[in-house]
Amino acid sequence: MEQNTGDIDWVEAALAALHRITGIHGRIRRIRRASRGESAEGAAPASAAAVGLRHGDVSHRLAVVCRRAVRTSADLSVVHAQLMAPQGAPQGAPQGIPHGMHPGGHSHDAGLLITTYLTPALAVQCREMGLQFIDTAGNAYLDAAGMFVFVCGQTPPGSLVRPPMRTTGNPSSQRMVFALLSRPALLQATYREIAHLSGIALGSVGAVFNGLAARGWLLETRTEAPAEGGETRPEARTEGRAEEKRRLTAPDRLLDEWVANFPTILRPRLQPRRFAASAADWWQALPPEDLAALDACWGSEVAALAMGAATDLAGLVEQRQTIYMQPARMGQGTQTLASRYRLKPQPNGPIEILEAFWDPAIEDPARPGLAPPVLVYADLMASLQPRNLEVAAELRNGVIRDALDQF
Repeated sequence: MEQNTGDIDWVEAALAALHRITGIHGRIRRIRRASRGESAEGAAPASAAAVGLRHGDVSHRLAVVCRRAVRTSADLSVVHAQLMAPQGAPQGAPQGIPHGMHPGGHSHDAGLLITTYLTPALAVQCREMGLQFIDTAGNAYLDAAGMFVFVCGQTPPGSLVRPPMRTTGNPSSQRMVFALLSRPALLQATYREIAHLSGIALGSVGAVFNGLAARGWLLETRTEAPAEGGETRPEARTEGRAEEKRRLTAPDRLLDEWVANFPTILRPRLQPRRFAASAADWWQALPPEDLAALDACWGSEVAALAMGAATDLAGLVEQRQTIYMQPARMGQGTQTLASRYRLKPQPNGPIEILEAFWDPAIEDPARPGLAPPVLVYADLMASLQPRNLEVAAELRNGVIRDALDQF
Protein backbone atom coordinates (compact mmCIF):
# COMPACT_ATOMS: atom_id res chain seq x y z
CA MET A 1 0.00 0.00 0.00
CA GLU A 2 1.29 3.47 -0.88
CA GLN A 3 2.92 5.31 2.01
CA ASN A 4 3.26 9.01 2.59
CA THR A 5 6.79 9.73 3.79
CA GLY A 6 5.92 13.12 5.25
CA ASP A 7 3.15 11.60 7.34
CA ILE A 8 5.36 8.74 8.51
CA ASP A 9 7.99 11.20 9.78
CA TRP A 10 5.73 12.90 12.30
CA VAL A 11 3.78 9.74 13.11
CA GLU A 12 7.08 8.15 14.09
CA ALA A 13 7.90 11.29 16.08
CA ALA A 14 4.63 10.87 17.98
CA LEU A 15 5.37 7.21 18.70
CA ALA A 16 8.88 8.14 19.86
CA ALA A 17 7.45 10.79 22.18
CA LEU A 18 4.99 8.24 23.59
CA HIS A 19 7.88 5.89 24.37
CA ARG A 20 9.94 8.68 25.93
CA ILE A 21 7.13 9.73 28.26
CA THR A 22 5.46 6.38 29.06
CA GLY A 23 7.81 3.59 28.01
CA ILE A 24 5.23 2.23 25.55
CA HIS A 25 6.75 0.97 22.29
CA GLY A 26 4.94 1.80 19.06
CA ARG A 27 5.34 0.53 15.50
CA ILE A 28 3.65 1.61 12.28
CA ARG A 29 1.78 -1.29 10.67
CA ARG A 30 0.42 0.55 7.66
CA ILE A 31 -0.30 4.10 6.57
CA ARG A 32 -1.84 5.68 3.52
CA ARG A 33 -3.25 9.04 2.48
CA ALA A 34 -7.05 9.24 2.43
CA SER A 35 -8.61 10.60 -0.75
CA ARG A 36 -10.60 13.80 -0.95
CA GLY A 37 -13.77 11.78 -1.21
CA GLU A 38 -13.02 10.00 2.06
CA SER A 39 -12.32 13.21 3.97
CA ALA A 40 -14.84 15.47 5.63
CA GLU A 41 -16.27 18.07 3.28
CA GLY A 42 -13.90 21.02 2.96
CA ALA A 43 -11.18 19.39 5.10
CA ALA A 44 -7.69 18.43 4.05
CA PRO A 45 -7.32 14.68 3.61
CA ALA A 46 -6.13 12.83 6.70
CA SER A 47 -4.17 9.59 6.66
CA ALA A 48 -5.56 6.18 7.61
CA ALA A 49 -3.19 3.88 9.43
CA ALA A 50 -2.71 1.04 11.85
CA VAL A 51 -0.09 0.91 14.59
CA GLY A 52 0.97 -1.61 17.18
CA LEU A 53 1.59 -0.61 20.80
CA ARG A 54 3.42 -2.77 23.34
CA HIS A 55 4.26 -2.37 27.02
CA GLY A 56 5.65 -5.44 28.73
CA ASP A 57 3.34 -8.36 28.03
CA VAL A 58 0.48 -6.09 26.92
CA SER A 59 0.11 -5.33 23.22
CA HIS A 60 -2.59 -3.79 21.06
CA ARG A 61 -3.09 -3.12 17.39
CA LEU A 62 -5.04 0.07 16.77
CA ALA A 63 -6.83 1.59 13.82
CA VAL A 64 -5.52 5.12 13.42
CA VAL A 65 -6.43 8.40 11.77
CA CYS A 66 -3.40 10.67 11.28
CA ARG A 67 -4.21 14.36 11.09
CA ARG A 68 -1.41 16.91 11.16
CA ALA A 69 -3.48 19.83 12.52
CA VAL A 70 -6.33 19.54 15.03
CA ARG A 71 -7.43 22.97 16.21
CA THR A 72 -11.09 22.80 17.23
CA SER A 73 -13.74 20.60 18.78
CA ALA A 74 -15.20 20.24 15.29
CA ASP A 75 -11.93 18.64 14.13
CA LEU A 76 -12.15 16.14 16.98
CA SER A 77 -15.74 15.33 16.07
CA VAL A 78 -14.74 14.55 12.48
CA VAL A 79 -11.94 12.22 13.59
CA HIS A 80 -14.19 10.56 16.16
CA ALA A 81 -16.81 9.91 13.48
CA GLN A 82 -14.17 8.40 11.19
CA LEU A 83 -12.93 6.05 13.88
CA MET A 84 -16.43 5.05 14.92
CA ALA A 85 -17.49 4.20 11.34
CA PRO A 86 -17.90 0.44 10.76
CA GLN A 87 -15.80 -1.46 8.26
CA GLY A 88 -16.95 -0.70 4.73
CA ALA A 89 -18.92 2.44 5.55
CA PRO A 90 -19.34 4.48 2.37
CA GLN A 91 -18.40 7.88 3.77
CA GLY A 92 -15.91 9.08 6.33
CA ALA A 93 -14.64 5.63 7.30
CA PRO A 94 -10.88 5.15 7.62
CA GLN A 95 -9.92 2.83 4.80
CA GLY A 96 -7.47 -0.03 4.90
CA ILE A 97 -8.17 -1.01 8.53
CA PRO A 98 -7.12 -4.60 9.14
CA HIS A 99 -9.87 -7.20 9.14
CA GLY A 100 -11.60 -7.61 12.49
CA MET A 101 -10.72 -4.14 13.83
CA HIS A 102 -13.78 -2.13 14.83
CA PRO A 103 -12.86 1.38 16.01
CA GLY A 104 -14.68 2.78 19.01
CA GLY A 105 -14.98 1.67 22.60
CA HIS A 106 -12.03 0.93 24.86
CA SER A 107 -10.83 -2.55 23.95
CA HIS A 108 -7.75 -3.94 22.27
CA ASP A 109 -8.89 -2.74 18.86
CA ALA A 110 -10.03 0.80 19.75
CA GLY A 111 -9.25 3.70 17.41
CA LEU A 112 -6.46 6.25 17.84
CA LEU A 113 -5.82 9.81 16.65
CA ILE A 114 -2.22 10.75 15.89
CA THR A 115 -1.48 14.44 15.43
CA THR A 116 1.38 16.89 15.81
CA TYR A 117 0.02 18.69 18.89
CA LEU A 118 -3.13 18.91 20.99
CA THR A 119 -3.69 21.78 23.42
CA PRO A 120 -4.49 20.86 27.04
CA ALA A 121 -8.13 21.84 26.53
CA LEU A 122 -8.50 19.61 23.47
CA ALA A 123 -6.68 16.79 25.27
CA VAL A 124 -9.22 16.94 28.10
CA GLN A 125 -12.02 16.97 25.55
CA CYS A 126 -10.58 13.83 23.91
CA ARG A 127 -10.71 12.07 27.25
CA GLU A 128 -14.31 13.17 27.77
CA MET A 129 -15.21 11.90 24.29
CA GLY A 130 -13.37 8.62 24.72
CA LEU A 131 -11.11 9.51 21.79
CA GLN A 132 -7.63 8.05 22.27
CA PHE A 133 -4.73 10.12 20.90
CA ILE A 134 -0.99 10.69 20.91
CA ASP A 135 0.99 13.68 19.62
CA THR A 136 4.59 14.61 18.88
CA ALA A 137 4.92 16.54 22.17
CA GLY A 138 4.28 13.41 24.24
CA ASN A 139 0.70 14.22 25.17
CA ALA A 140 -1.47 11.10 25.09
CA TYR A 141 -4.71 9.49 26.13
CA LEU A 142 -4.94 5.70 25.95
CA ASP A 143 -7.61 3.58 27.59
CA ALA A 144 -7.05 0.03 26.39
CA ALA A 145 -6.94 -3.14 28.45
CA GLY A 146 -3.85 -2.99 30.67
CA MET A 147 -2.72 0.28 29.08
CA PHE A 148 -4.15 3.48 30.58
CA VAL A 149 -2.32 6.75 29.94
CA PHE A 150 -3.32 10.41 30.20
CA VAL A 151 -0.65 13.06 29.64
CA CYS A 152 -1.35 16.68 28.70
CA GLY A 153 0.49 19.99 28.89
CA GLN A 154 3.68 18.86 27.17
CA THR A 155 5.24 21.59 25.01
CA PRO A 156 5.11 20.99 21.24
CA PRO A 157 8.46 20.60 19.44
CA GLY A 158 9.27 23.81 17.59
CA SER A 159 10.36 21.97 14.45
CA LEU A 160 6.85 20.61 13.94
CA VAL A 161 4.55 23.18 15.52
CA ARG A 162 5.18 26.91 15.48
CA PRO A 163 4.64 28.36 18.98
CA PRO A 164 1.56 30.58 18.94
CA MET A 165 1.85 34.33 19.30
CA ARG A 166 0.54 36.08 22.34
CA THR A 167 -3.13 36.47 21.58
CA THR A 168 -3.26 40.14 22.59
CA GLY A 169 0.04 41.12 21.00
CA ASN A 170 -1.26 43.61 18.40
CA PRO A 171 -3.78 46.48 18.39
CA SER A 172 -6.50 44.57 16.53
CA SER A 173 -6.40 41.63 18.92
CA GLN A 174 -6.34 44.05 21.86
CA ARG A 175 -9.54 45.69 20.61
CA MET A 176 -11.32 42.41 20.01
CA VAL A 177 -10.32 40.74 23.28
CA PHE A 178 -11.39 43.87 25.16
CA ALA A 179 -14.81 43.75 23.51
CA LEU A 180 -15.21 40.06 24.39
CA LEU A 181 -14.17 40.56 28.01
CA SER A 182 -16.48 43.55 28.35
CA ARG A 183 -19.48 41.90 26.71
CA PRO A 184 -19.28 38.10 27.11
CA ALA A 185 -22.37 37.49 24.95
CA LEU A 186 -20.38 38.81 21.98
CA LEU A 187 -18.36 35.57 21.98
CA GLN A 188 -21.30 33.81 20.29
CA ALA A 189 -21.88 36.54 17.67
CA THR A 190 -20.99 36.34 14.00
CA TYR A 191 -17.55 37.39 12.81
CA ARG A 192 -19.12 40.44 11.21
CA GLU A 193 -20.78 41.55 14.45
CA ILE A 194 -17.59 40.99 16.42
CA ALA A 195 -15.56 43.00 13.90
CA HIS A 196 -18.07 45.86 13.97
CA LEU A 197 -18.25 46.16 17.76
CA SER A 198 -14.49 45.72 18.13
CA GLY A 199 -13.62 48.25 15.43
CA ILE A 200 -11.35 45.87 13.52
CA ALA A 201 -11.19 44.32 10.06
CA LEU A 202 -13.38 41.29 9.45
CA GLY A 203 -10.36 39.17 8.56
CA SER A 204 -8.74 39.82 11.94
CA VAL A 205 -11.49 38.04 13.88
CA GLY A 206 -10.55 34.57 12.68
CA ALA A 207 -6.88 35.21 13.39
CA VAL A 208 -7.63 36.09 17.01
CA PHE A 209 -9.86 33.04 17.46
CA ASN A 210 -7.20 30.81 15.89
CA GLY A 211 -4.62 32.20 18.29
CA LEU A 212 -6.86 31.53 21.27
CA ALA A 213 -7.64 28.01 20.07
CA ALA A 214 -3.96 27.23 19.47
CA ARG A 215 -3.25 28.05 23.10
CA GLY A 216 -6.13 26.00 24.40
CA TRP A 217 -8.00 29.11 25.58
CA LEU A 218 -10.94 28.67 23.19
CA LEU A 219 -13.14 25.67 22.47
CA GLU A 220 -15.44 25.68 19.46
CA THR A 221 -18.25 23.17 18.99
CA ARG A 222 -19.98 23.16 15.62
CA THR A 223 -23.76 23.47 15.72
CA GLU A 224 -26.16 22.08 13.11
CA ALA A 225 -29.49 23.58 12.09
CA PRO A 226 -32.52 21.33 12.72
CA ALA A 227 -34.30 20.10 9.61
CA GLU A 228 -37.88 18.97 9.18
CA GLY A 229 -38.69 15.87 11.18
CA GLY A 230 -36.12 16.74 13.86
CA GLU A 231 -33.08 15.73 11.80
CA THR A 232 -30.02 17.90 11.51
CA ARG A 233 -28.52 19.12 8.29
CA PRO A 234 -24.95 20.52 8.50
CA GLU A 235 -25.49 22.38 5.23
CA ALA A 236 -28.58 24.17 6.57
CA ARG A 237 -26.95 26.32 9.23
CA THR A 238 -28.71 29.60 9.87
CA GLU A 239 -27.13 32.24 7.67
CA GLY A 240 -25.71 35.21 9.53
CA ARG A 241 -25.38 33.45 12.91
CA ALA A 242 -22.33 31.83 14.45
CA GLU A 243 -21.85 28.27 13.20
CA GLU A 244 -19.97 27.26 16.33
CA LYS A 245 -20.61 27.45 20.04
CA ARG A 246 -17.55 29.07 21.56
CA ARG A 247 -16.24 28.87 25.11
CA LEU A 248 -13.26 30.60 26.71
CA THR A 249 -11.40 28.14 28.90
CA ALA A 250 -9.05 30.64 30.58
CA PRO A 251 -10.77 34.06 30.76
CA ASP A 252 -8.73 35.10 33.81
CA ARG A 253 -5.45 34.46 32.04
CA LEU A 254 -6.72 36.25 28.96
CA LEU A 255 -7.63 39.27 31.10
CA ASP A 256 -4.20 39.26 32.74
CA GLU A 257 -2.47 39.19 29.37
CA TRP A 258 -4.69 41.96 27.99
CA VAL A 259 -4.02 44.18 31.00
CA ALA A 260 -0.26 43.58 30.73
CA ASN A 261 -0.16 44.48 27.03
CA PHE A 262 -2.62 47.39 26.96
CA PRO A 263 -0.24 50.14 28.23
CA THR A 264 2.37 49.45 25.55
CA ILE A 265 0.42 48.14 22.55
CA LEU A 266 -2.93 49.91 22.30
CA ARG A 267 -2.95 52.84 24.72
CA PRO A 268 -0.16 54.82 22.99
CA ARG A 269 -2.23 54.74 19.77
CA LEU A 270 -5.24 56.47 21.33
CA GLN A 271 -4.01 60.02 20.58
CA PRO A 272 -3.53 61.01 24.23
CA ARG A 273 -3.80 64.70 25.05
CA ARG A 274 -2.72 66.27 28.34
CA PHE A 275 -4.28 69.20 30.17
CA ALA A 276 -4.22 70.96 33.52
CA ALA A 277 -7.03 72.74 35.36
CA SER A 278 -6.83 75.78 37.63
CA ALA A 279 -8.67 73.88 40.39
CA ALA A 280 -7.49 70.43 41.43
CA ASP A 281 -11.03 69.32 42.24
CA TRP A 282 -12.53 70.46 38.94
CA TRP A 283 -13.55 66.87 38.12
CA GLN A 284 -16.15 66.87 40.90
CA ALA A 285 -18.22 69.33 38.87
CA LEU A 286 -18.30 66.98 35.87
CA PRO A 287 -20.68 64.08 36.59
CA PRO A 288 -20.58 60.99 34.36
CA GLU A 289 -23.96 61.87 32.82
CA ASP A 290 -22.56 65.14 31.47
CA LEU A 291 -19.59 63.31 29.97
CA ALA A 292 -21.91 60.79 28.34
CA ALA A 293 -23.63 63.67 26.55
CA LEU A 294 -20.26 64.36 24.89
CA ASP A 295 -19.81 60.69 23.87
CA ALA A 296 -17.14 60.40 26.55
CA CYS A 297 -16.62 58.60 29.83
CA TRP A 298 -14.49 58.65 32.94
CA GLY A 299 -11.75 56.07 33.36
CA SER A 300 -9.23 55.08 36.07
CA GLU A 301 -9.67 56.57 39.56
CA VAL A 302 -12.73 58.75 38.90
CA ALA A 303 -14.58 55.81 37.36
CA ALA A 304 -13.61 53.55 40.26
CA LEU A 305 -15.06 56.07 42.70
CA ALA A 306 -18.26 56.37 40.69
CA MET A 307 -18.61 52.58 40.53
CA GLY A 308 -18.33 52.36 44.30
CA ALA A 309 -15.17 50.29 44.16
CA ALA A 310 -13.47 52.77 46.52
CA THR A 311 -14.28 55.74 48.71
CA ASP A 312 -10.84 57.10 49.61
CA LEU A 313 -9.14 57.78 46.27
CA ALA A 314 -9.62 61.54 46.35
CA GLY A 315 -5.91 62.23 46.81
CA LEU A 316 -4.96 59.99 43.89
CA VAL A 317 -7.76 61.35 41.71
CA GLU A 318 -6.34 64.85 42.04
CA GLN A 319 -3.06 63.53 40.63
CA ARG A 320 -4.68 61.98 37.55
CA GLN A 321 -8.01 62.19 35.74
CA THR A 322 -8.61 60.07 32.65
CA ILE A 323 -11.30 60.60 30.03
CA TYR A 324 -12.05 58.44 26.99
CA MET A 325 -13.95 60.08 24.14
CA GLN A 326 -15.32 58.70 20.87
CA PRO A 327 -12.92 59.70 18.03
CA ALA A 328 -15.61 61.55 16.06
CA ARG A 329 -16.16 63.89 19.02
CA MET A 330 -12.55 64.40 20.10
CA GLY A 331 -12.11 67.81 18.50
CA GLN A 332 -15.37 69.44 19.50
CA GLY A 333 -15.69 67.57 22.80
CA THR A 334 -12.21 68.52 23.97
CA GLN A 335 -12.86 72.17 23.12
CA THR A 336 -16.12 72.07 25.07
CA LEU A 337 -14.41 70.65 28.16
CA ALA A 338 -11.50 73.08 27.90
CA SER A 339 -13.84 76.06 27.65
CA ARG A 340 -16.30 74.95 30.33
CA TYR A 341 -13.73 73.87 32.92
CA ARG A 342 -10.80 76.13 31.96
CA LEU A 343 -8.49 73.35 30.91
CA LYS A 344 -5.15 74.31 29.40
CA PRO A 345 -2.85 72.09 27.33
CA GLN A 346 0.13 70.90 29.38
CA PRO A 347 2.52 68.12 28.27
CA ASN A 348 2.64 66.48 31.69
CA GLY A 349 -0.71 67.65 33.01
CA PRO A 350 -2.81 65.42 35.30
CA ILE A 351 -5.77 65.38 32.90
CA GLU A 352 -5.53 62.90 30.04
CA ILE A 353 -8.07 62.66 27.23
CA LEU A 354 -7.80 59.65 24.91
CA GLU A 355 -9.78 58.21 22.03
CA ALA A 356 -12.30 55.56 22.98
CA PHE A 357 -11.42 52.42 21.01
CA TRP A 358 -14.69 50.49 21.37
CA ASP A 359 -18.23 50.73 20.06
CA PRO A 360 -20.60 52.35 22.61
CA ALA A 361 -22.88 49.31 22.22
CA ILE A 362 -20.61 47.26 24.50
CA GLU A 363 -21.02 49.74 27.37
CA ASP A 364 -23.34 49.03 30.28
CA PRO A 365 -26.39 51.33 29.93
CA ALA A 366 -26.70 51.28 33.73
CA ARG A 367 -23.36 53.11 33.99
CA PRO A 368 -23.48 56.00 31.49
CA GLY A 369 -20.36 58.09 31.34
CA LEU A 370 -18.14 55.39 32.87
CA ALA A 371 -15.60 53.31 30.96
CA PRO A 372 -16.09 49.52 30.88
CA PRO A 373 -14.79 47.97 34.13
CA VAL A 374 -12.05 46.01 32.32
CA LEU A 375 -10.52 49.28 31.11
CA VAL A 376 -10.85 50.93 34.52
CA TYR A 377 -9.10 47.92 36.01
CA ALA A 378 -6.28 48.08 33.44
CA ASP A 379 -5.62 51.78 34.08
CA LEU A 380 -5.56 51.24 37.85
CA MET A 381 -3.13 48.33 37.48
CA ALA A 382 -0.85 50.34 35.19
CA SER A 383 -0.54 53.16 37.74
CA LEU A 384 1.36 50.86 40.15
CA GLN A 385 0.02 52.94 43.06
CA PRO A 386 -0.49 50.58 46.04
CA ARG A 387 -3.96 51.93 46.83
CA ASN A 388 -4.96 51.73 43.17
CA LEU A 389 -3.86 48.10 43.08
CA GLU A 390 -6.07 47.36 46.08
CA VAL A 391 -9.05 49.01 44.41
CA ALA A 392 -8.29 47.15 41.17
CA ALA A 393 -8.44 43.86 43.08
CA GLU A 394 -11.81 44.84 44.56
CA LEU A 395 -13.09 45.71 41.09
CA ARG A 396 -11.89 42.39 39.68
CA ASN A 397 -13.48 40.40 42.48
CA GLY A 398 -16.77 42.22 41.94
CA VAL A 399 -18.20 43.37 38.63
CA ILE A 400 -15.38 41.91 36.51
CA ARG A 401 -15.74 38.51 38.16
CA ASP A 402 -19.44 38.56 37.31
CA ALA A 403 -18.51 39.03 33.63
CA LEU A 404 -15.76 36.39 33.59
CA ASP A 405 -18.09 33.84 35.14
CA GLN A 406 -20.34 34.16 32.08
CA PHE A 407 -17.72 32.44 29.94
